[in-house]
This record gives sequence, C-alpha cells and structure tokens, in this order.
Amino acid sequence: MKSAKTLLIGITLLALLGLVVALSFAKPARPQDLQGAAPGSIDEIVMHALANGQTEASVGFVSDHESVLTFDEAKASYSVLIATANSKQSVQTSPFNIETWTRFTLTETLLTVSPHFCVSGACNPPANIAAAGASELLVPKPGGNIFKNGVHVDLVVQDFPDFVSGQSYLLFVDYDPTARVGASALGELGVFAINANGTVTPIVADGDLKNDIAARFGNSLSQIRTALGSTPPSGCNPTEEQSCYSRNGEWDSSTCSCMVCPCLRKPWICE
Repeated sequence: MKSAKTLLIGITLLALLGLVVALSFAKPARPQDLQGAAPGSIDEIVMHALANGQTEASVGFVSDHESVLTFDEAKASYSVLIATANSKQSVQTSPFNIETWTRFTLTETLLTVSPHFCVSGACNPPANIAAAGASELLVPKPGGNIFKNGVHVDLVVQDFPDFVSGQSYLLFVDYDPTARVGASALGELGVFAINANGTVTPIVADGDLKNDIAARFGNSLSQIRTALGSTPPSGCNPTEEQSCYSRNGEWDSSTCSCMVCPCLRKPWICE
C-alpha cells in the first residue's frame, strides 16, 4: 500500500513538471489593454507580434493625398517654403494611425497662400509635440515608428520617405502661419530636395508637378523664385532688419545696415 502511494505521488509530480515545461514554451499572454483590439489597429499589430514572440512589426501602406497637374495649379493652392529638416518625432494619433512630425528651420517663404485644410486649429500639433518656434516649421507626414507594449511598430508609407536631417527642401504645403505648421497635403508630390548647385530634385520618381517644374524651369531654384516673384535672402540678420523697420528706419540689404532719420529722435534739428 505504501509503494502504491509513493507511485501516485511520483506520477503527480511528473504531471506537474510536464505542465511547467508546457507553460514555459507557451506563447506570451496578451496584455490586458490589447484584449479586443479592433481589426487593423495598432493594438492588433502589437497583439499579433506578441502572439508570435516578435518584438518588431512593420506594415506598409499607401497614403491618400491631393494632386495637381501643373506648377501654376500648385502655386494657386499651396504655400511654397524653403526649410531645413532638423529632428523628427513619431506619435500615435488614433487607434489606427501614426504620424511623424519633422521640425524644420524655415529659411525662406517664397509664397503664402491661405490654407484650405489647416483652418480653425485643424493642423495644431498634438500635446506631446512642442509648438514650433519663431523661425521653425512643423511638417507632419503619415507613418512612423513607435514602441508599444514591448514591440517596435513601424508604419511605412510607400513612396514618401522620411525627411533627412540637415537637408534643405522646397515644400508645397497647406501652411498655417499661426501654428507654423505646413501640412503635406500633396504628400510626396510636393517635396523637392534642394541640391548644393541650386537645383531641386523631387523625392518621387514620377508626377505631373515634377515634370512641369523640370520642363519649365530646368529644376532651377533661381527660376522658381523668379516665377513666384521672390528674391533670395540677403544673408543679413533678420532680427536686426525687423528692428530697423520697427524704428521706422530704411534697411540696406547690401550692407546689412539701418538708416534712421535723426529727425525722428531730435525733430528740433530739422525745423
């Protein structure tokens, strides 16, 4: 009887050991906040990755955007800016979407057109994105990379690569000067890299706007400026220039100097 009891204990211990081994090879449990994830959502992507023991998940997609046929059509609907990319930050903006916000230094405003999308605060950055400074520009684009529940999730929009830090761009954007946000309403079609030789290169292989700019201006930034009635910056300190105007002075861009009539401060000498 004693040996039978010992045998029963042994069988029980073996069963418990088998259960432990089975659990050790089981797929990781889904976090409570991922239960019932909506189909196609970021949470579902994370849930599938965890269920398969993965720490990275990349999903490609095609983003909708507006389109134009010619340069004239583009300049009638969008502001044209020159800016240099500095940094970027990706944030989840809805259960299904990630956006990447790139912070630029705005160097030239070639043309300003009233926005049709960025109105009534529609393009204000989310709370965890710091507002643009006085000389900055924020440009959001779809897609990006975030870390959630131990998984790196990368939503990759096709044909619209991330902006490169240190690179200057010619941008056709729906521009809200109050929030200093330029929405990429044309998507990748409205983005041109500026080369060291003063030409522009589209970031897409094909497109009507790209073809029209190449045919009409030979991709020359100087010719595009002229067509928009703009002149290149003087290279002077913009703060000093603005200070000159605020003192009712006349600014000389060739010498970066301000001429203020002495009669404004000492009117008696001009009597």
